[in-house]
Amino acid sequence: MIDLRNKKIGIENGMWDNYGLDCFRNCPQYYEWRIVKGVIKPGAKRTSADFGSGIHLALEHFYKNKMSPASIPEAVEKFVQFFQPKVDPADEKRTLVKGVELLEKYFNRYKSEPFDVTATEIGGVVELGDYLYTFRIDLLVEWQSPKGLFGVDHKTTSSINRVVAKPNNQITGYIYGLSEMYGEEVLGYILNSIGVYKEDEEIDKNAPKVISPKTGKLVYAKKEREIFIRSITSRTKKELMDWKQETLHLISQIKRCHEEDVWPKHTNFCSAFSSKCQYLDLCQSQDKDILQTMIDIGIYEQSWWQPYVGEGEDEEEGK
Repeated sequence: MIDLRNKKIGIENGMWDNYGLDCFRNCPQYYEWRIVKGVIKPGAKRTSADFGSGIHLALEHFYKNKMSPASIPEAVEKFVQFFQPKVDPADEKRTLVKGVELLEKYFNRYKSEPFDVTATEIGGVVELGDYLYTFRIDLLVEWQSPKGLFGVDHKTTSSINRVVAKPNNQITGYIYGLSEMYGEEVLGYILNSIGVYKEDEEIDKNAPKVISPKTGKLVYAKKEREIFIRSITSRTKKELMDWKQETLHLISQIKRCHEEDVWPKHTNFCSAFSSKCQYLDLCQSQDKDILQTMIDIGIYEQSWWQPYVGEGEDEEEGK
């Protein structure tokens, strides 16, 4: 059994996960900073990631206890205990009250499921050509009819309608890993998206306009916002083999960057997710020694990405 707790992702150990590969897909220079050199910015706000982690803990408890009614208040309490010390008063979307309300709505919506729980928080490592691919999924379930296994990923997001289940490198990688472990029992994957918003309503542009009681002008009506969407997806054997071939090709590109010490900058990623990249200061500098200087004065620090000891990822970036 491979001990994954102390393994670093990358060429050195010949082991990969979706997060590390996505770093390179988004920007090779970002990959060098985060994966090769282990650079992070300390003290950055993590409210979105912490909120998502709290929701994950609650759902893990609920499903681990076979969705029993007694586990619901316990699950909510686990969220409260985890997230209460991490609340950011300036964040009006991710509050303690909203988190509790979201969980109550979730448990009411999904009080009866068409599956039986097989396991929660599953980690695995499978062969990927000459390399290893490691993954961890939130939930493994057995669908009642037709019989078969589905992986489930809980995703908190403020852009629920933008979530795409296929194509999706992360989900395809998970299905590949599960298929290597369980064979043809695996039917597919469920992306369990949970919307996190400041308001419970949104503009309905498909409905006729109505007169605003405040201004007397015609405005779009509002409708209740959809906050729960489950996308059930599957992959053919060809799609899994295509993913494997593309991933191995990507790794060959990473290997070449290592060998030539050339890390191209994908500058369209500098302002991805409506914020500036945490490495923008480093990329703007021409001083080769600037990283060590910034580490010395505390602007950056080194913390190697390890899938099972990682600091977590932003809700918009995925797991």
